[in-house]
Amino acid sequence: MKEKFYSTLREHFVKLETRLNQLDAVIGDGDHGTTLLKGLTAISNSKLPPAKAFRAETGGASRSLFSMLVGAIDEAIDNSSNFGQILSDAVKKISTIGDAKEGDKTMVDALVPAAKAALEKPIDALKEASIASKTGASKTIDMAARKGRAKYVENGGVGHIDPGAFSSSEIITFLYNFDRLENEKTL
Repeated sequence: MKEKFYSTLREHFVKLETRLNQLDAVIGDGDHGTTLLKGLTAISNSKLPPAKAFRAETGGASRSLFSMLVGAIDEAIDNSSNFGQILSDAVKKISTIGDAKEGDKTMVDALVPAAKAALEKPIDALKEASIASKTGASKTIDMAARKGRAKYVENGGVGHIDPGAFSSSEIITFLYNFDRLENEKTL
């Protein structure tokens, strides 16, 4: 099941690569989609655990921060009933390493509400996390960046969605949809 998940997640990000690069070009260095796709491709081509394979092939902030999200997703595939706690633990690490908090216009803005929603409604954790992550990512449009390259852009990138928040939300939503479809097949 994991192999299928990562293969289809990679295909999803093949379709998103250009869009993510465009989002990142406005407030960053323009390679966010390419970097994520590189890491997701490495997962499919490696015998290493997914988080390590992702980290081994990517660079910049994505290397550590997104590898932690990948690690949480990997753990949740095996244990979706604990998704809220798994994601919450990963978000704490991501926040610490990235020195970011909610409101800084980073991936944390999608992940914090997702983790909270998953903890509050464990029966529908993946669905609630998906919804909350999309809302959190959308809120970054009106935020001025306080972290990362976006803080150096005019007005801190106000008016543009944070690519890391957007892609984090895409990963969580993809997990929810994948899990839902897999469960429907077993019924």
